[in-house]
Amino acid sequence: MKDVSHDGEIKMKQLIIARKDLNMSPGKLAAQVSHASMAFLTKALREKGKKVLDCDSISTMTYDKEGNKQLRLYKRNDLYTWAEEAFNRNEPIVYFRPVDPNNPYGVLELCDPTYHYESKISIDIDTWDNWICGSFTKIVCEAKNRNQLYKAAVLADSLGLKENKDYFIIRDNCLTELTPEDPDGRTPTCIGFKPLPDDICHQLSKKYQLYK
Repeated sequence: MKDVSHDGEIKMKQLIIARKDLNMSPGKLAAQVSHASMAFLTKALREKGKKVLDCDSISTMTYDKEGNKQLRLYKRNDLYTWAEEAFNRNEPIVYFRPVDPNNPYGVLELCDPTYHYESKISIDIDTWDNWICGSFTKIVCEAKNRNQLYKAAVLADSLGLKENKDYFIIRDNCLTELTPEDPDGRTPTCIGFKPLPDDICHQLSKKYQLYK
């Protein structure tokens, strides 16, 4: 049964468990906890990210789908000339932009393409309404050592949670303070859970004390 507040909202928290035995500096600890807090969002962003041509870099094809020259389609002399030159270089695309962004039909200039990434992710309604648009509650607990950190993952699995979907083990690349523990040169530092209903979060956190 989900824990519900007096106004009918589902109470949700994000739990992060960080290792105490690594004696991380405050800055290092803050960075690792930040990685753990963002993991459920950054994974979704990476999976759904799409590279998109910026609107200030305009492209035009010099060939049609069959590979035929289509320079007759260009009514502007500058576009025709650029397309002709690109065609002769066996380049199928010309990139250009207005010299004055406020006058898109004025003088054009050749440019290199520029891009950005767009990502459309799906977030369940409880997380959106009661955490992202709610109190944004987080709780940071401590694990005495590596084994106790991984016990949280075992407990999460027993509750039906999935790694890299509902919880994320953060592994540091050991470029600054920490020394590698694993063969890949990394060391596990934290476990970050996605925002969860308060009762599930309590089942995970009840054996861990707050980080001090």
